[in-house]
Amino acid sequence: MRKFALIIMALILFQAGCSMVKPEPVSFTHQDEFIKGKGFMVLADRREFAVMAFLNTVGYDDEVKGQQMHPVRLKVRELVADNLAEQPEKVKTWRKYYSNLMRKHMQAYSFQDFALSLSTDYPFKRIRPDKELGYHNTASVLKDFPEVLNDFWETARLDEVWEQVKPDYIAEIQKYDFDKMQKQMSFLWDYLRMPRHDTLILVNVPNLLESHYNGIGARYENYYYTVESPGSHAYSLNIHEYLHSIVNPIVETNYSHYKKKLIKYYKAGKNEPLSKSYQNPTGFTWECMVRALDRRISIRFEDDLNWTEIRESQVISDTKEGLNLTQLFYKLLAEYEKSGEPFDQFLPKMLERLPEYN
Repeated sequence: MRKFALIIMALILFQAGCSMVKPEPVSFTHQDEFIKGKGFMVLADRREFAVMAFLNTVGYDDEVKGQQMHPVRLKVRELVADNLAEQPEKVKTWRKYYSNLMRKHMQAYSFQDFALSLSTDYPFKRIRPDKELGYHNTASVLKDFPEVLNDFWETARLDEVWEQVKPDYIAEIQKYDFDKMQKQMSFLWDYLRMPRHDTLILVNVPNLLESHYNGIGARYENYYYTVESPGSHAYSLNIHEYLHSIVNPIVETNYSHYKKKLIKYYKAGKNEPLSKSYQNPTGFTWECMVRALDRRISIRFEDDLNWTEIRESQVISDTKEGLNLTQLFYKLLAEYEKSGEPFDQFLPKMLERLPEYN
């Protein structure tokens, strides 16, 4: 009995050690760094700024071919480099730390999601539990990252750097159109023929220190954040990222029944350029579905021939570059539109009608 009790105690201590985070509600204390609308908010986020400044310092140099880094990104890289000019050993240590994390498959989006589990200002600390993390492995892999980030903030004098680029972030958040966002939200749910199932506050976060055309969606508490790099949005509702909160669970519910068919598409496309971030069959499937839905909803909302040509060319491009279900789903959505059925009820029929991979 004593041995059994010791085992139980060990398990309890292990579980407690896996998540020592004391949950707290997020607090947005800098009134000039966010704008609120009904159900929406745009935020100049110090957490994302700090994380991306760190990544840009320790080796994250990614940029889309043919694009130049955003001017604010270039400015921050220069300012931080100047502030760290007399700290070569610290930079060397941070670079080694980052290199080790890359070997554990940490990508920029992993850091961006993790940042949203932190308090909103220096000194940063975890305030949201592990179960809310979009990438659960980051709880253990990045457990010491807040301490590293705080050291970086202080050593690189990020408070001074933030004050120099803050006007650029404020100008960026002022470009968002809340009226259009509300209209897009209503149009989206009408298209899906479903009652809206959430009461989320959608928070758009400009990420000027990231490479072009990247975005992530992440839910913490009742906030659904969309972190948006240059060129990845139009200062309105990010339909793509919000759709993930709707589509992912519906695809997951139906995936196992059609797994044999879907996994063949995944295996055929997983090594192509656009698929590198979607290295599991379920995630691959819902990404293709979201991209198809995003384009059809956007086309119908804008109702413009030139816009239709642009969005349909994106469908073709996505399909050729590895997300090979996108165009098939796009075409099957035409059948959905004629059906009159709610999207969640019609999706199994789409998967049933999907041809076998040849």
